[in-house]
Amino acid sequence: MANTYSWRINALNAKIKQDDKDNVIYTVHWSYNAQDDSEPPIQVGSIGTLGVQYKEGDPFIEYADLKKSDVEGWLEAGLDVDAMKQNLDNQIELKKNPVDETLYPDWS
Repeated sequence: MANTYSWRINALNAKIKQDDKDNVIYTVHWSYNAQDDSEPPIQVGSIGTLGVQYKEGDPFIEYADLKKSDVEGWLEAGLDVDAMKQNLDNQIELKKNPVDETLYPDWS
């Protein structure tokens, strides 16, 4: 069955003032999560940051008008989302069919 994926925007770093603009975002802290359709679902995730850069004259979205979908667009343009999905799919598969285990010997 197909896995579903979702972004979580954990934080945004911003310059207080840059080129006469307020709250200019320069780093996005994100989580990208996946879950399968089993019951209960198996959930996995990745976290990271993406640096973004505003250059004077570029389109600018005021922070008050910034939407999650805008930031997701930055992430999808700046990251290899297909590779991330594959990695998350592999993590889910390993949870379903583990190949490693941790052993805890009771030696004194």
